[in-house]
Amino acid sequence: MRKISIGFISPYEAMVPMIEDLKRDHADLEINAKVGNLEKGVELAREMEQQGTDVIISRGGTAKLIREAVEVPVIDVHMSGYDLLRSIMLASGHSKEKKALVGFSNITLGAESIVSLLEIDMEVVTIAEASEVEPILLKLKTTGYTQILGDVVTVNVATQLGLNGLLIQSGREAILESLEEARYLFTSQQKNQQLLRIMRQLLKEREQDVLITSDKGKVLFENWTSFEQAPLSEEKMQALYEQAAIHNLPVIEMFHDGQQSFSVRADLIADRDGKIVSFFFKSLSSSKHKLNQITVEKINQVPSLVAESAEMKTIKHLLEEPLLSSESIVLVGEPGTGKETLARYVHSHHKKEGAFAVLPIEELNESLEEIFFHQLSTVVLKFSTHTENVEIQKVRKQLTLLKEKGVQVILTAPVSLGEWIEKLGMQDAIVISVPDLNERKEDMAFLVRQFLTELHQTIGTQPVKIRDEAMRELEKIQWGGNLDELKAYVKKLAISEKGYVIEKSTLLKIHPDSTRRFEEGKLAIGKEETLKKIEQKVIEQVLKDEQFNQTKAAKRLGINRATLWRKLKQ
Repeated sequence: MRKISIGFISPYEAMVPMIEDLKRDHADLEINAKVGNLEKGVELAREMEQQGTDVIISRGGTAKLIREAVEVPVIDVHMSGYDLLRSIMLASGHSKEKKALVGFSNITLGAESIVSLLEIDMEVVTIAEASEVEPILLKLKTTGYTQILGDVVTVNVATQLGLNGLLIQSGREAILESLEEARYLFTSQQKNQQLLRIMRQLLKEREQDVLITSDKGKVLFENWTSFEQAPLSEEKMQALYEQAAIHNLPVIEMFHDGQQSFSVRADLIADRDGKIVSFFFKSLSSSKHKLNQITVEKINQVPSLVAESAEMKTIKHLLEEPLLSSESIVLVGEPGTGKETLARYVHSHHKKEGAFAVLPIEELNESLEEIFFHQLSTVVLKFSTHTENVEIQKVRKQLTLLKEKGVQVILTAPVSLGEWIEKLGMQDAIVISVPDLNERKEDMAFLVRQFLTELHQTIGTQPVKIRDEAMRELEKIQWGGNLDELKAYVKKLAISEKGYVIEKSTLLKIHPDSTRRFEEGKLAIGKEETLKKIEQKVIEQVLKDEQFNQTKAAKRLGINRATLWRKLKQ
């Protein structure tokens, strides 16, 4: 173990021999003793700090000045009762001159007691400022006092005024006490420094960008890995702090500074010395955060939900029930039926404070840390044809953990999950069947208007409505691709139509994307599709028919399960 480097700055020469003598009994200390009072002492302290000194020891006003000038710990050698007693006895025994002790209250209070108890003829004068020393000594001199007892400053002024100055010196016990204090302080700080180094290393490994401040904005700790410094202004961080303080809840916001997107989570920590604010920064790829196929976002607006049909009205009313704000939900419906939109509606209608995330259920294990970092309120897990490969017991435990953390789980699936519901431990979940577009024809006109509005706002298309006769033609179409296919078709119509109304003639000239449509129980295959694409469609359809049981699907397809798994991964 290395020695503790101690810089001992004595305000007077007489202290140095005693320090040198004590060195021998402290092999674990490397003591460098110098003489320097006030500014000279500060100069020496700065040199010692640059040389790597661990702790500096000095006395009185010199120690006070050094503390303001250096970053290393500074210990003040206390003036003990023994020091006072020795000095007073020395002064009282030499002559019958009038004597006075001048100093700050930390000296004079003890001195008054000693003088009174021992009935020593000595005046004790307390000063509040060093500037008072000279006028007081002049006054004492005019009244016949010739011997002045005090600290270095007092003794120096007394000498200049022609008085006999006697310095109150520190004894061995006071110096030993300061060395013990230096040893304890160094050991304590060494542990803190080690802890700090470990924390920085862990934060670096986890790529954590952290800023911890007081509630007044004073930086207490910072660690940067993805950023060189805090990417937010002090004003914006103060606004986040105030927002968190008002609701007494963590606040997550996303920002874009012109070059990159990032999220910030502001938390309040109640500390015994006041409130502490932690800001965790996370670099994002866009306004949404995507990692490991997870999409995290903050939803500020309730999404539009078309629900004019009886089926959708029933679903909307059910989702708005207070119980549905926390219960697990399973949304079952064909691709493109708007399951994710319904999940967003649940999240925003019930005014969730945290973020909203969507990810494939097989990515849950890899993304769990991200989910907890963003303090999500809702997680949407997508069940797909690849889902059978997940470690079911692990996923089940993670779902339980999410529920314990207050995160609502919404599972989406293209077909009824059958035995998977029990495997995932979601028997108590509210299962909702989402109708396909052909089962909610009453919604179609409203959906078209909604899509036209979105297109007008986002890409500036001209049409603002569709002619009634064109709408009737639209309603005749069987929409195998559901809302996604309808939206894509409306976009194609809106771009092609140069007027403000989509006419029937425009609609008859432009056809929907038939390659995405399915006939009853059969696959629709486009002329341009490759053999590989057709094979993929067949495999997916068989998997759906067999409720995603890969063993049964492989048997029906005439291939083994490993071959099926490999084809799904392609």
